[in-house]
Amino acid sequence: MKSVPLILGLLLGCQALLAADSTQVSTALIVKQDQKGSTAEIQLLSPSGEPIKSPMRKIKFSSGDNNIAWEGRRVRFEISTATDPEFALRVFPVEPESVRQIAEITDALHLETLDKGRLVTRMPSELVPNMALWDQTAKLVTKKDMLGAPLAINFIFTSCRNARMCPASTQAMKNLADELDKDASLAAVRLLSITFDPENDSPGVLKAYADGYQINPQRHRFLTGDSSQIKDLMKHYGILTVRDDGTIVHNAALIIVSAEGRIVRRKEGAVFDPVEVAQTFAQLQAPTHK
Repeated sequence: MKSVPLILGLLLGCQALLAADSTQVSTALIVKQDQKGSTAEIQLLSPSGEPIKSPMRKIKFSSGDNNIAWEGRRVRFEISTATDPEFALRVFPVEPESVRQIAEITDALHLETLDKGRLVTRMPSELVPNMALWDQTAKLVTKKDMLGAPLAINFIFTSCRNARMCPASTQAMKNLADELDKDASLAAVRLLSITFDPENDSPGVLKAYADGYQINPQRHRFLTGDSSQIKDLMKHYGILTVRDDGTIVHNAALIIVSAEGRIVRRKEGAVFDPVEVAQTFAQLQAPTHK
């Protein structure tokens, strides 16, 4: 596993080089996806969402995007003209209803953030905020989807170069998932990792990152989406970032949440004892006696 961050760094570095070339933002319908060839045939769409009368084009997917079922979906992406076929970068879904739902939740969360002022960071016993973010399979995830089961939340970004921060944090979450798998009563516990670099961490990038750590997507979801919504979520969870020397300097914490959506505990730092956290979840699952 020590080689995982290096391999991921090389993959993400290649994407950064492609992104540095001439790119253009496009919206299209993925008409047909060829996962064997890592390509897709697309129909470009107008700003209003109508098909543009032009021949279908072929694009090439990254390994992460190629492992997502995009066929039949509307997406926004950047096209790199440095390759033939053209390479698609930062692919995000743009289905109208999902876009509407995201905008509604983003606006409501921002108003809530402004109302809270300096007391925005949520403390134990408080309810977690709402959200609408894409996971590494390009599925929209909201707070409602996560209620009913305990969960742990942390924040990372995939191009983190500090081995003691995001890579260590992701490995700690993987170790926690492995520990939870040992107890059938903890099968419902879910893990969420939210990126604070959504401009670069698209669902496909998160898919490649998660696969590199052999993450089980049924247990552990990596989330990305609207940058302003994520900034507000970071404030509510007490995560601070500063961009410095081409990277993101940040603090780290693990937030443990009950099945009812209340913050139970906050553990500062990038790493934690997976056995101890698993025991905390076991206590949450244990029936209360009156």
